[in-house]
Amino acid sequence: MAYFEGQLRRASTGAGDEHTGYILETEIDMSAIQDAEDLVGDQVAITGDVEIVDFPERGKILVFRATSVAVLEEEDEDEEEPTA
Repeated sequence: MAYFEGQLRRASTGAGDEHTGYILETEIDMSAIQDAEDLVGDQVAITGDVEIVDFPERGKILVFRATSVAVLEEEDEDEEEPTA
């Protein structure tokens, strides 16, 4: 059996969306990714390893240590629809 820890919240889905209804948030360590700040807000695929880290003030938490990231979808700001 797998053990996973994070903040459980209800997913905001539209009518007809396929989803279980819940999301479990997990902390991601992006220290190995050079331009991580540029990826905030993008739809990404992240590979890496899961481990439990014992922080002095927060205690033990599950952390996903990213080793690589690929952007899945990127909105192109240059392709705006013309206005009439």
